[in-house]
Amino acid sequence: MKSLKFSCITAAALILAAFALPLSARELPEPRMTYLENAEVRVGMDLALGGAVTFMESKARPGNLINSADLGRQIQMSHYSGPWPFTVGDKQPNPAWAGLGWNPIQTGDCYMNPSTVLEHRNNGKEIYIRCIPMQWPMDDVPGDCIFETWTTLEGPLIRMRFRCTNQRADTTRYRPGAQELPAVYTISRLWRLVAYTGDQPFTGAAVSHVPNNWRNSWPWTRFTATERWAALVGDDDWGLGVFKDDGGEFHGGIYGDERSDDPKHGTTAYVAPIHRENFDHNIVYEHTTDFMIGRLDEIRARFNQLATKTPPHWRFEKDRQHWTLTGAEDQGFPLNGEWKIQWTDSTPRVQGPTYCWRAEDAPVLEIAMAVEGPVEALRIEWAGQGQNQQPSSGALSFAELVRDGAGHTYSIDLSTSADYRGLITGLQIAPQSDKKENKQLVIRSIRLRKKVEDGGGSQAVQED
Repeated sequence: MKSLKFSCITAAALILAAFALPLSARELPEPRMTYLENAEVRVGMDLALGGAVTFMESKARPGNLINSADLGRQIQMSHYSGPWPFTVGDKQPNPAWAGLGWNPIQTGDCYMNPSTVLEHRNNGKEIYIRCIPMQWPMDDVPGDCIFETWTTLEGPLIRMRFRCTNQRADTTRYRPGAQELPAVYTISRLWRLVAYTGDQPFTGAAVSHVPNNWRNSWPWTRFTATERWAALVGDDDWGLGVFKDDGGEFHGGIYGDERSDDPKHGTTAYVAPIHRENFDHNIVYEHTTDFMIGRLDEIRARFNQLATKTPPHWRFEKDRQHWTLTGAEDQGFPLNGEWKIQWTDSTPRVQGPTYCWRAEDAPVLEIAMAVEGPVEALRIEWAGQGQNQQPSSGALSFAELVRDGAGHTYSIDLSTSADYRGLITGLQIAPQSDKKENKQLVIRSIRLRKKVEDGGGSQAVQED
């Protein structure tokens, strides 16, 4: 069972049909497990299946929480890009999954061909695994990338660091795609998807049960977890939590009506933190995600303790910091200290990741950048979330640009807009120009901050 479908036209229609496909008659290899444990938790990876996590339990309540009914479940890396469909020579993708495009995953493909572990180490304190993934929609096509994971334990906390190193011959710059960071499938007894989704994060306000309808063509719910965690729990509020400190978008829900403790049962629960990325042909993409087994209140307390509370500060030293481009191009990966963005159409957008902060805590947007060409203004747009989880939005035009190609730090007072209020969940920058000459922004950093005592208005300051 594969989770996310990112081709807007074909994917939603395919998902339920794909669930009905019979599994291949191919036999899977015998499990080759490697375990890491302490006094509170035990986690296991199957080296016969790319080193994906197939076992996770609490010592206080023994029993495996991870579903492995097919090779598209488990806890595993899963990345997405074009083309759509993705083909290799004469090989075509399974029609049920053609809308996914390029989609290497850690465990194996939809024809039950497992991924190959190249290297693994377990010193009792950390498990390291390096593997060649498989293209999920294809029959026996290895991914043109390398997956790596590092797993450590801190009391009840399971911390995993992930890396995808792309080695694609196809250098086409495809549109941004949503990445599962990672995909997480549990036993269906943990059927309730819970998160804090309100506009008062870290205050102890009531959490929400995020519902879904698995019978829909799109079975999962997309939502913003404003404390950056979500949990799959049973009726007793006990289960598995997932925390992504640099994110906020999650997808998830329950599949099937039955409730089971069997890791091989067809029903399952699912959750995944999501970032949308321009996934370069040569990208080295790293991220960290934390897991915790326990009561819901314990999970929330631990993750809230770990969460960064300061407003965001994105430094474009090596990568895009989860920002994406549409209608524009850049120099590709790596960035080498600055992000060079050039127009490719009349409506370029530079879009930040889903991330939450209070407007009153960060009224000033500070952008360190150089402007070249006839850029008339920047349209700053933001998304917000008010009471009862109602979305809101706002925009502000900033025209005090120095168009000399030199670096300047621009401080833009967003609080001058009446719409910049409450909880903000994302930011977008749209350069404005009606001329066709070459135009470029070279961005070094973007951050939100409080006003300084001697200022607060919009201004440009020459960089040293």
